[in-house]
Amino acid sequence: MKLLILEDNETLADGIYKKLKEIGFIADVFYEGDEGLFALETSTYDLLILDLGLPGIDGIDIIKKLRNSQQNLPILVISARDRLDQRILGLDTGADDYICKPFELDEVVARVQALLRRSNNQTSNSIKYNDLEFNSQTLSLTRGEEKIELSKRELTIFEYLLQNLNAIVSKENIVEHITSIDDEFNPTAVETYVSRLRKKLGDSINLKTVRGLGYMMS
Repeated sequence: MKLLILEDNETLADGIYKKLKEIGFIADVFYEGDEGLFALETSTYDLLILDLGLPGIDGIDIIKKLRNSQQNLPILVISARDRLDQRILGLDTGADDYICKPFELDEVVARVQALLRRSNNQTSNSIKYNDLEFNSQTLSLTRGEEKIELSKRELTIFEYLLQNLNAIVSKENIVEHITSIDDEFNPTAVETYVSRLRKKLGDSINLKTVRGLGYMMS
């Protein structure tokens, strides 16, 4: 899953980034509202962690722009605006959840995972596919009692294909989803990772190459 963190407190933003990265999320971080809004308009994310008091553009205005453009991106607000009317304003404007500062990073992670489950219509962290079971919380894949060892990239690509079951996903979409803005990644490497997935997962997956378009897992 790829997240965007918009928070002007660099120490806090970097702390959230490191925590999320530790457990396997891909994330971009911006400290100013206009930079973050540009990222939202030009990249694809699964969830936005948003401070409200941002330089450039206020967080409330970013929520309005997203909702006015019919984007249903899950939004978790993290803000020092802790009055009841401020929290209601954030939620009424279109935020999906709201945490007042100060907070524990573990709570941010728990709320992120809950919002992602909700947005993907999941009732638990486990997703079953054929004889495989993927846990989106621990980023682990099992076949029965066997834990299947995949690299972080392989797991991220598998998760993305699982989210887009029966749909064609282009190589460019995969790269967009599995890399942050600071990553140096050769798009041709996707072919290598897909090949490894096929080799490691064997008959457990049905992953086809659609010539000229991308890949489809069904």
